[in-house]
Parts: sequence; structure tokens; C-alpha cells
Amino acid sequence: MNEIITVNGELFDDRRCLRTLMYGEGVFETFRYNNGYPSKIKNHYRRMVEGAKLLGLKEISEEDFLYYVDKTVEKSEEKDLYIKVILLSEGNTEYPLLPYKTNVMVIAKPYRPFPKERISLTVAPFRVHSSNPLLRIKTTNFAEKVIAKRYAKEKGYDDAVFLNENGEITETTSANIFWIKGKIMYTPSVDCGLLPGITREAVIFEARKQGFTVVEGRFYLEDIKDADLIFVTNALNGIIRVGKFDLFAQEED
Repeated sequence: MNEIITVNGELFDDRRCLRTLMYGEGVFETFRYNNGYPSKIKNHYRRMVEGAKLLGLKEISEEDFLYYVDKTVEKSEEKDLYIKVILLSEGNTEYPLLPYKTNVMVIAKPYRPFPKERISLTVAPFRVHSSNPLLRIKTTNFAEKVIAKRYAKEKGYDDAVFLNENGEITETTSANIFWIKGKIMYTPSVDCGLLPGITREAVIFEARKQGFTVVEGRFYLEDIKDADLIFVTNALNGIIRVGKFDLFAQEED
């Protein structure tokens, strides 16, 4: 018997993105396109390729990556855009099999800066595991971050910070985290289980140029409590200062 798939009772024949829908087997990059590509666009492409290799997706060339973005941007009347590029896997619905084709989806919409000067953070209600390879790539398997973000919003916060299995700080649902004490800037090590953000790398480089000692390590909530400054970073919004951090929310719940 042939495989039959329906949506709302109607036969579904377009299976190009079915593996991504079924298994979260896809990778993406987001960035701001403000009258042109960001300076680190090649880094975005390289990170996407690394994620594709981990999931067994057929990678696309840098030329195609830019071409599909360009074809999408030219359809918009806006000049300052939020761009999301997603590689979607196509193949057999048996989950162990490798996908045989990659499809490229590009979303473009007007860029909207973060509406606050400072962000508020709480602690996610569950922990991540540092050995999880998906934490180091931008995968469409995003459910745990959706749950944590909703949890934060329901508590009146903007975002949630994940702790790993050892209680070490990792990242928020959409950003890397830093804090400063004197002339020392701290940020969790990638080994803790987090995305090596492109803006993270740039901030570390610039901080060292400005004379800061940068420490990438394993830190706990107690280590951030007396910081002079806490901030988060991502490619869309750059650097955003943390105005409120519900440090011990997890222990109190």
C-alpha cells in the first residue's frame, strides 16, 4: 500500500518539506538586512553549512544562499529587513534515512528593533544537556526554546536563561549572555552547551581590543549576581542590556 498523507482530510502531495515538518530536520540563520548584507554574512553561511552537515542535509553554495536572499529582498519595498533563511530537508519519511534534497526558504519582513532599552530575564523551568549537539547549531527543532520563551512571557519577563545539567549558565532562548565585573568580561563556554553566536564572537574580539580580560568558562547563577553589567547579544538586535534578572527563579518555583 502506498503511503497516504492528508491535511484536514485532503490528500497532501507536496512533500518537499515533510522531513523538516516531521522531525525538525532543518537549519536556519537570521540577520538584519539594512540596505545590504551585514559584514558577517559569510559567517552566517558557514555556520548554516556546519549545521546542515550535522543533520545530513545537502548543503547549498554560498552563491545560491545569497541568490535566494536577493530574489526575496527584491520583492520587498522595505530597505531595512529581518531575514530568515531556512534549509528544509526533502526525502523519504522513514526517519533514519538521509534526505536527498535541500529546499531553501527565505522570510523577509520589516525589521523592528527590540522595543525596550533593557531586557528582563528569568531562569528556564527545565535544563538542557551540554552534550546535545543540536545546541551548537540553529536547528528548526526549536520546541524547547518555544516552551521556555512562553514560560518567561507568562511570568512577565522578556526571555529565559537556560542552565545545563550541572546548573551552569548557557544562553537565553535567542541570545548569548555576558556580564562584566571591573575590567573582566565573562561569558559561558561553548562546552556548556550553547550556540557559538556570530555577534558573540565579535563582542569578544572587540572587548579584548578595548583592554578587557575575557573569560569563557563554566559559571553558576551565583557568579553573575554581583555583576556591574549584564547584556545579551544576537545578530538581529546586537547588544541589549539586561535590566532585571530573576536569578533564583528556578530554585524558588
